Amino acid sequence: MSKRIFLPLIISLVFSALPTSATADPLYDYQEDADLLRLEHLEFWTALFEEYHKVTGTFPFQNILKSKDDIAFVKIATKQQMKFLDPGAPEYNEELDFGNSSFNQQPVKDLVAELERVLERVIDEKYDMQQVPTNSPIGYYYFATDTGYVLWVTCITCGVTRISTLLFDGHTPTVNIASEGMVGNVTKALSRSDMLSHRTYKKWKKRPYHKEGYVRQMETKNAHDSK
Repeated sequence: MSKRIFLPLIISLVFSALPTSATADPLYDYQEDADLLRLEHLEFWTALFEEYHKVTGTFPFQNILKSKDDIAFVKIATKQQMKFLDPGAPEYNEELDFGNSSFNQQPVKDLVAELERVLERVIDEKYDMQQVPTNSPIGYYYFATDTGYVLWVTCITCGVTRISTLLFDGHTPTVNIASEGMVGNVTKALSRSDMLSHRTYKKWKKRPYHKEGYVRQMETKNAHDSK
């Protein structure tokens, strides 16, 4: 069974147990809901990074960089998602892994622990609700350099706009928020404040969820996945 067929089958099975969709295409409804949640989570994680910076004067993992060329990297993904993102896992798919072995990769559990240590509170972790990758990567991707950070999430239904771009796979749209020192180094990245106030971004955020109950159920299920 091809990967292109596999995900629609999974989604069809999932949505068959849910109330009838308002539209005729439950696959597209699922994609819109997943993308809307991804934008919420883009805001969530970047708010934590900015708060961390106010306390420490740095962004998470900047203090472990070994040189100006070093890049700390975290795949913000659940244990289930890491089955497809970990090169040592049997289900690993190199074509859908947008990490780079030359990066200074850190586990998401260490990112969460560091945020909780500095911010002095327990964090309800936020993850991509899509559990199995198909043509595009799942999870959120955090990078820290000597000049700041960038976090990108996929947003398939966002398409390519002035504030969203394509991964180098040529077909996956992403939305990128970066710190002020990194904005000019990442294609179409905006600072958090500029992104949240952008007309196109606000238009995306206005669309309602199709199955918000299901979305929140998935969100709650993964709230402490790194523990």
